[in-house]
Amino acid sequence: MKRIIILSILLSVLFYGCNQPKYSNYYSFDDQIWFQDTSIVFDFNSDNSTKLNFEINLSYDNNYPFQNLYTTYSLIDSEKNVINSDMIELQLFEKKYGYPLGSGVFNSFIIDSTFLKTQNILKNEDYKLLIKHSMRSESLKGIKKLGLTITD
Repeated sequence: MKRIIILSILLSVLFYGCNQPKYSNYYSFDDQIWFQDTSIVFDFNSDNSTKLNFEINLSYDNNYPFQNLYTTYSLIDSEKNVINSDMIELQLFEKKYGYPLGSGVFNSFIIDSTFLKTQNILKNEDYKLLIKHSMRSESLKGIKKLGLTITD
């Protein structure tokens, strides 16, 4: 019985420790509008990792006028070198029937998507991740928060 309790405690500690993000932060939009000329900047330190997974977290509502969202990101090191840059498409509403994707109820939804897995990060370095929306509209209504979660 003692072995089972000790084993379950060890497994719980291992599971809890492995799933903790290295970095997690959200940016809230004023009046739930994301302007095209606004870059969201996330500053983080790589600590002791060389391999990182980046996940975008987007909170939106039914006022968002499109089915999808195009964003561009740039990962920049402490010497202002661009390490990685690309465009991401997030599908927010189902194409045929128009119901919201992701989790949530009523008028508030969250969608998460892993968009980058790196293996060339230097240990204990400062980095920036810049994210802009790349839609044709100058402002996007219905965007509540944009988050970044980084894991090993």
